[in-house]
Amino acid sequence: MHIRLTTRLLTVLILLALGACSIRKYQGPDDQIYIGIRKIEVSDRPQHSYAEQAIAAAEERLNYAPNGSVFGSSSIRFPFALLSPAIYMHFSADSTLAGRVMRRLTAKPVWMRDVSPSLRAKVAQQTLREHGYLRATTSSEIIPATADSMQARVDYKMQLGPLFLLDSVQYFPRVYIRPGRYFYHHRLSALQKGRPFSIAALEDDRTVTRAFLREHGYYYLKSEHIGYEADTLITPQRVNLRTVLSATTPPEALRQWRVGKIMLRQLPEDPEAPTNLTTTDSVALTDSIALYYSGRPIVRPGALKTRIRIRPGKLYSSLEEERTLSALTGLNAFSSVEFYFTPRETFTKDSTAVDSTAMRSTSDSTAVQRPTFSSVADSIGTLDLMILLRKDKPWSTYLGTAFMRKSTGFIGPGISAAIERSNVFGGGEKLSASVSGSYEWQTGRSPADSYSVSINSYQLGADLSLTFPSILFPRLIDAYYKYPTSTSFKVALQSVNHARYYTLRSLSFTMDYNFQPSSRWSHRITPLSLNFTRLTRTTERFDQLILANPALGLSLSNQFIPKIGYGFTYTHREDDSPHYMQLSGEISEAGNLVNATMRAFGREYNDTKTLFGVPFAQFVKAAIDLRYSYRIDRKQTLATHFATGAIYPYGNAITAPYIEQFYVGGANSIRAFTVRSLGPGSYNPTTVNAYSFMDRVGEFKLEANAEFRRHLFGSCYGAVFLDAGNVWLLRPDTSRPGAALSEAGSLGKFLDQVAVGTGAGLRYDLSFLVVRFDVGVGLHLPYKTTRSGWYNIPSFRDALGFHLAIGYPF
Repeated sequence: MHIRLTTRLLTVLILLALGACSIRKYQGPDDQIYIGIRKIEVSDRPQHSYAEQAIAAAEERLNYAPNGSVFGSSSIRFPFALLSPAIYMHFSADSTLAGRVMRRLTAKPVWMRDVSPSLRAKVAQQTLREHGYLRATTSSEIIPATADSMQARVDYKMQLGPLFLLDSVQYFPRVYIRPGRYFYHHRLSALQKGRPFSIAALEDDRTVTRAFLREHGYYYLKSEHIGYEADTLITPQRVNLRTVLSATTPPEALRQWRVGKIMLRQLPEDPEAPTNLTTTDSVALTDSIALYYSGRPIVRPGALKTRIRIRPGKLYSSLEEERTLSALTGLNAFSSVEFYFTPRETFTKDSTAVDSTAMRSTSDSTAVQRPTFSSVADSIGTLDLMILLRKDKPWSTYLGTAFMRKSTGFIGPGISAAIERSNVFGGGEKLSASVSGSYEWQTGRSPADSYSVSINSYQLGADLSLTFPSILFPRLIDAYYKYPTSTSFKVALQSVNHARYYTLRSLSFTMDYNFQPSSRWSHRITPLSLNFTRLTRTTERFDQLILANPALGLSLSNQFIPKIGYGFTYTHREDDSPHYMQLSGEISEAGNLVNATMRAFGREYNDTKTLFGVPFAQFVKAAIDLRYSYRIDRKQTLATHFATGAIYPYGNAITAPYIEQFYVGGANSIRAFTVRSLGPGSYNPTTVNAYSFMDRVGEFKLEANAEFRRHLFGSCYGAVFLDAGNVWLLRPDTSRPGAALSEAGSLGKFLDQVAVGTGAGLRYDLSFLVVRFDVGVGLHLPYKTTRSGWYNIPSFRDALGFHLAIGYPF
């Protein structure tokens, strides 16, 4: 044992020596290997959030990942970090395929000269000054490693100094918009006395000013036309600010413009084709809007007309331009949409007005003649608009493969293929068809008795969908909507084969209306959803499971689910607010209209009725999901989640369909336990087998989660969490004692049936997605175990849940 340990230590030392020595021969006499930042010291850190934002921005300029960085960290490295650059340098001059492959698989050494600490310190210093710390200083110091002077870390020191505040602000004079309406700069500007002076605040003010004026006709006004003059000498640590127009501001930027004629020109599909091709046909959409094309229009004229939000004869509006662009691109019929505004040579001018652009100028303290806006009605120019519409390719295909790991514990390969046809009927409609298949196996362990689970299955699916970019209803099909709106129809066929147990097939049809009346609210109405499920094959083993649990057999039996529903989502997030909230809910019912119709024709209420020869489900269902997070500071966030729901079957079926019932556990629920390993209530199967998880569904769900998230280093974030919840039945079930909500008896017993887990995890932010790894630890099971007390986990090892997932859990 001693010899083996000694051998391992010698191997590690040899690898480290090889990595350091092999890279050294490529170093020049003044070269040093950069091995990260040792520390960033802020000598006078103020205790307020604005200072933290400034420091964070400056630290971003200083951060630079060394070789072997852990998740982009500037200070933490993996072991043997220099092996990769050593291999890279060894093959740096190798032009063979092997050399190119090795350079691709390894990383170039990061020299100190590449990092340039002094330059980074200057950039960080400038960043602090841009945040209002006008006397801030930042310095750097290279610290050679004790064991090897050819390697070095960097120390940075920041001194913020006083924060300069705005003492006075001279705004633009009022700007004429229309009779009785003016732009008052001071009312919209965030530049106010007593606030910090910063470049970001100036940019925000410039953006707000330009956006408002362009929205009211000042088409040619650009951001660079708006400038600021600051004086820091009048009052110590205070800034006197003046807003001015650039001396090079052209006269057309100071004039309002109205929209004249609008011409839409249809271009061929080939992007290399010239845009000045002669069109052979035209159609007038309105008196001032015309479409020019050859052959036939790509999109119905009626659909185009409603999506041109720019109004001829009205003042130019940047918002209407954005809406028009969004509406046209949202049709999925054009590969590109380009706008070209052209001024006419003559202008419509009020003869009683003074042409301010010809004579206005002001003299400032530097004797520079500067233009200014008018406060009276001025000449109004006319802009004609040409919109170039290039036809998109109508067909697109997709083929994908994946190796999946689901929150259910299933892992395995999958393949999918899809074909899509855009602009089917000339109104932006989309027709798509897809097929998919996967083979999965599940392995897991029961938290109560260490029973190992092994399940194999394969799944095949196909669907056909048609989506309209509008509300499919008389007189609304070509209407324009400010936010995304759609009507969709979908037919889906699915077959699930669980080896040694059963084969389940389903056929469904769904019609959905999706619309968004505002940026915060979105709604989904499902006027028709039909789902037919059928067990086409069962084994003796599965039949025995059904005999032991008749309710499970009813929920999986052949049935027809005619359903209608409504869902909504409300999202509230203010700019720069630390608070975020999202509330979503849904309510649906199945079978009530069918049952009422049959009652009207004389069928008894308690009779089991069929539709197309198959009993149909009858239930009402409602669910609520609330998510709230609070950003404590730039590094810490507290996120919470609450979900509840209930489904009540009655009438034609006293058991809800299995696919409609609730469950808990898994990567996005109670992470200490695998999916469908808890509940309902205090029920615990006496005989545990591979399909015991099928019993763990319920008709009422309650779940709550809290998670504290903190930035660790680089792109790596950590989290600690607490999860709780369970599912219950609404009616007692003799085959599952303790499963019903009514069997809890008291509040204390009810709370004792709430499973609780905690844990910790890591999140790696790739900017376009978040990879998450969580380790859950069980604290309390909702049923009696071999261990007494609230902490009743029989074995710590069996109460661990490991989850690798994409995205945040809530």
